[in-house]
Parts: sequence; C-alpha cells; structure tokens
Amino acid sequence: MSVRAVLVLTVLGAVTTACTTGGTPTPGATTATSARTSEATTTTKPSTGGDSLADFDACEALQSAAGQLKLTEIEADGKACDAEFSATTSVTLKAQPSLKIDEAVGKELSDITVGSRRAKLVKAPSSQTSCLVAVEVTSTSRVDVVASANASLDEACEAATKVATAIEPKLPK
Repeated sequence: MSVRAVLVLTVLGAVTTACTTGGTPTPGATTATSARTSEATTTTKPSTGGDSLADFDACEALQSAAGQLKLTEIEADGKACDAEFSATTSVTLKAQPSLKIDEAVGKELSDITVGSRRAKLVKAPSSQTSCLVAVEVTSTSRVDVVASANASLDEACEAATKVATAIEPKLPK
C-alpha cells in the first residue's frame, strides 16, 4: 500500500467518528476488483426505510468513474475504497451512514454543491495536503471523498471535488 493511501486512511480515521456494523453483502460488478470488494463496502439500512447507503458500493462507484478520471489501483480497504487519482494524489471513498455533512471537521470548511446535493469542502482535515468533500445523501448521512496529494492542498481539493462530482450520480436519491 502506498504512503498516500496510508495517509488517506489516517485522514478518514481522524475525520470520521462512526462506523457501520453488520449489513448484507451487495452483488459486485463482474470485474475482479469489484467482486472481491463488494462485501467490504456494505453498510446497514436504517429501520426507518427509504433510500439509504445500504446498497452503495464505494469501489463500484470508483470503478464507474475510472475511465473518466483515469483512476487506477482501485481496491477495498475495510469499508472504504482507495484509488490512485494521479502519480502524486490518492483518493478514498467511504459511506458515512450516520454522519451529517455538518459534522465534517478541518481547518477551513466551505459549503459547496456537488451535482444537486449539498456538500462541504474541508481543507486540511488532518494534514496540510489533504482535502475532504463530504456529500450529503440524507439529512443524517453522507459520503466522504478524501484526497491526499504529495505536494499541494489545491491538488488534493481538485481531486476530491472531481471524484465527488463523478460518483454523485451513483449515490442513493
């Protein structure tokens, strides 16, 4: 695993304070990467019903954006999915079924829109060259895209925003 991927995981750990348990595995795509990662990226469906992150597969979402963004090395890492955005930037995508976008923390937060959804751009959530885009799924859930760049905060924020925009259509409505 690359140093960038470890840094991204550290960022996710620092930014997130909740995780899901249990869940029902979702069928993965026919690619080897998705097939081996579908179980690792499941979440639980809230008892209130309605749309949720229960069927959201982070690696499948990254695979769907891979051609458009030239993502490589897409692989599951626990309940998250990692990918290389460029030679100097890595990204991690993770569903947060019990965290609101307003619970994102970092040095500088901005309200943005990703597709038709509310989102937060969080600069330097745990390092000077990492960036988080938290995209609202419901009023109590979000999907996080964390990018970490070797050299530049701007590079990380650009990557996180591009990935969030590309995967937004895959999020539950």
